[in-house]
Amino acid sequence: MIQSPQTIQATRDGSASEAAVAWRYESGSWVVEITSPEFASVSARENDAFEALCVIREQLEPLGWRIGVAGAQPDVWPSGMARDQGGGLSAYRFAPEGVESVVDTFAPVDPATVTTVAEQRAKIDRLMG
Repeated sequence: MIQSPQTIQATRDGSASEAAVAWRYESGSWVVEITSPEFASVSARENDAFEALCVIREQLEPLGWRIGVAGAQPDVWPSGMARDQGGGLSAYRFAPEGVESVVDTFAPVDPATVTTVAEQRAKIDRLMG
């Protein structure tokens, strides 16, 4: 399992910027924060870290930002058990045949490989449907 914080890349309009993502369990919920010199710090508190990441992404997406973490890739989504027992820190990578592998939600990836939360949910619905 990777450790908080992680240095990642965020992109907007094809231009990459360095950012940092941090997560912690605090007072019964997960807090995730993404900081970058290119945009104001964004944080969210939710029942699991994956959901907090989704909330942050939904705030940054209208501004054109895409966050380069595995949890933002179109074929990645956590199970209910991963959320309840693991805080959403890991998720499944799905293929048409089913689960392909397990990834760390906050593992750095190329931001060109990520999508919006809405597109990700739609793809997972198709793969799991």
